[in-house]
Amino acid sequence: MENKRKYVATEDSLDFSETVANALGIPFDKNQTKANAYKLYDLYYKDISLVLPEETRDCRFDNFASGNFVAFADQEKNIPHINVDQQWSMFFLDANILACVRTFHVLAEEEAHQNAIIFKENLETFKNPLSHETIRKKMKPFIMKYVEILPIANLLTMCMFGFILCHELAHHNLGHLYEIPHKQQELDADTQGFQYLKRVSHQFEQLEFLKIPPNMLGAPVIAMIYLQALEALGIISASGDTHPSVPQRTQNLYEQFNKVADEEARYLYNGLRLSCEEFVDEMSKMKNPSQ
Repeated sequence: MENKRKYVATEDSLDFSETVANALGIPFDKNQTKANAYKLYDLYYKDISLVLPEETRDCRFDNFASGNFVAFADQEKNIPHINVDQQWSMFFLDANILACVRTFHVLAEEEAHQNAIIFKENLETFKNPLSHETIRKKMKPFIMKYVEILPIANLLTMCMFGFILCHELAHHNLGHLYEIPHKQQELDADTQGFQYLKRVSHQFEQLEFLKIPPNMLGAPVIAMIYLQALEALGIISASGDTHPSVPQRTQNLYEQFNKVADEEARYLYNGLRLSCEEFVDEMSKMKNPSQ
């Protein structure tokens, strides 16, 4: 995996990040941000390892920019590996920004329509993964107008990416690599992965980078709802011989979340879920203009 390239922070993205940080009143060190950006996902995994030392023992993490949406567990020379494409984080961040704008603000009709168009375009990056920069440029007016929602969108994104890491880690610790793949494995990895994520969340104040407070724990369920939107548009078919249906995984994760959710977590989850339902409704009308 060392030979696979990684996404790096460009000067344009750093300049825009500095503009956003200034708007939020957050200190910004461009050089430190640039250095951290290259190894950010490794730092996330390091934080997970601090909370889950036994579960991550001898397990190696590789992240890369293959231009595809992949995440999988395997092993090389009996060394467990977790492999995650950085594309996921870019996709989640854009989706979360757009969903948070709709969740926390009442948008005028035209603005809501434009919000839904860009959300649909972000979903379509599954067919054209290298279009993120174009989409991000279209999002800049939304980002600057509703800049106060960015910290929430960022926390949601960290939680979703963290869950992917925990899900793949669960495959290793549940012994799935030594079994014939089947659907129940994915549900079990979701359940165990959520338990790992909950433990990481409970110690977020002691961690340096993967700071996921408990009120964000509905994020993995929202990520599954994004996948349901992808299936509704016919962009992907996530279920198959080895994977259960996305609604089944969503329900399973919701049950895990519902056991531990506090009032703030439920409020955020319900708002984002309703926003996603609005997105799907508006996108279906774009797909079928006669309706």
